Amino acid sequence: MFSNVHIVLVNTSHPGNIGSTARAMKTMGFKNLSLVSPREFPSKRADALAVGCSDILDNAKLYTDLPSAIEGSNINIGLSARSRRASIPSMSIKECTTYIVNNDNININLIFGNESSGLSNEELLICDYIVSLPTHNDYTSLNLSAAVQILTYELYKSSNQTPDINVKQSKPASSKERNFFIQSLISLLGHTNFITSKNHISLTKKIHILFNKSNLEKEEVNMLMGIISSINKKLKK
Repeated sequence: MFSNVHIVLVNTSHPGNIGSTARAMKTMGFKNLSLVSPREFPSKRADALAVGCSDILDNAKLYTDLPSAIEGSNINIGLSARSRRASIPSMSIKECTTYIVNNDNININLIFGNESSGLSNEELLICDYIVSLPTHNDYTSLNLSAAVQILTYELYKSSNQTPDINVKQSKPASSKERNFFIQSLISLLGHTNFITSKNHISLTKKIHILFNKSNLEKEEVNMLMGIISSINKKLKK
């Protein structure tokens, strides 16, 4: 169950939250944990709070940056409590769980940011979707492991329901393939002066959002890379 789903913790400050996350995962049938630049790991405090779930910690994968952690995935879903001006597609918890349960043939990352600051704008640009967990207006800050527990519980609950057989399973390109295409396109547009030093930040952000929305499949990315290659060849002549 959920062998295609990875829980990704980014820049975790407190090792206890890593241990508590491992416990939250295992109680709901999740095993894949990825850690991006944690402040302290391995840690005795993480082990203590894992409470019998040390196998999750022992098998956790460590990465120095988020792109490396997600390059083998197809879909990246970021958890964020803050509203953003950038129009990254959002999902409700119900939409998120339905999507994941009906797409067990692709690799999916659920990405959680630092305890105090969450995911940065740059990290959110890598995400295909954003999910926010609803909270009471008086206090909106969820503990990291509590957020993991809520989402994994909702997924576990949804997995025990009859899946929608009419939903077509998608086969998107991997994050590595999609990001390579986006960077190639940005480089090309720089050569043609469509992207300049003045508009670089705003346009690159919009390009990321545009193609992350598209859920590009592998064949589509290959076709787009072929288009870029043909344009580059023409420019060199």
